[in-house]
Amino acid sequence: MFGRKAAEKLDSAAGALHRAGTKAAGKAGGRAGDAVANAVLAPIRNQIDVPCTCKGRCPHK
Repeated sequence: MFGRKAAEKLDSAAGALHRAGTKAAGKAGGRAGDAVANAVLAPIRNQIDVPCTCKGRCPHK
């Protein structure tokens, strides 16, 4: 149903939430952004069968 492009968009949205939270409130804001991303985006991302969307060298391997 979803593919690599959708996975990339979700991953970048999660990163943007973290960065916005960090910019607004430091480390605590970054953790809050991560919590929102995990609650909202993670269930959708888990349905996509693309393990990693890193470009170049992947730290997840």
